[in-house]
Amino acid sequence: MKSVDSKTATQLLRDGEVIIAALDDMLGLICDARNDEAVALLRKLKNRGADKGFSILIDSDARLNKYVSDIPPIAWDIIDTATTPLILILPKGKNLSPAALASDGTVAVRMVSNREEQKLVQTANSPLACTALLTDEGVPAARYEDAAPAVLEAVQYVLSLPTAKRTYPPEKIPVIKLGTDGEVEIVRE
Repeated sequence: MKSVDSKTATQLLRDGEVIIAALDDMLGLICDARNDEAVALLRKLKNRGADKGFSILIDSDARLNKYVSDIPPIAWDIIDTATTPLILILPKGKNLSPAALASDGTVAVRMVSNREEQKLVQTANSPLACTALLTDEGVPAARYEDAAPAVLEAVQYVLSLPTAKRTYPPEKIPVIKLGTDGEVEIVRE
């Protein structure tokens, strides 16, 4: 496993690599959400069925508009007033690998607020598919060395972003699903 800096990590992401990243709230596996092969590998490593997509790290409203076809108006209010990280499940993802989306076409979007994570998304110039790094027991890994052996064999690079808030076990980020007709569903508080 090779530790890399942000500049090297963004080039690796552009080249289709999946990397382990120490994010603000968790250790995660990330890749370019537009790259079919990278997202397929992420899905395989996570052993995730096609029904569920991945969280997509987004850094700005402009990028959100590029990757979601129909943003319900309430989404903007939620994004503007959120004081903690959250994930919005929005209808009709676009310009992403189909494997990054849930089987119904929805996309789980996480607006990053940590400055280092914003910089990573901006430098990669891409939405990043993200999922928690798990142990063989299926629990979030406290250290990248605790990850399932199959993941450690397949992923060669680790990026450690300066983080101030990461705790173990990681705090669960609220998930809200929004529909085009004003439906709001709290998936996880």
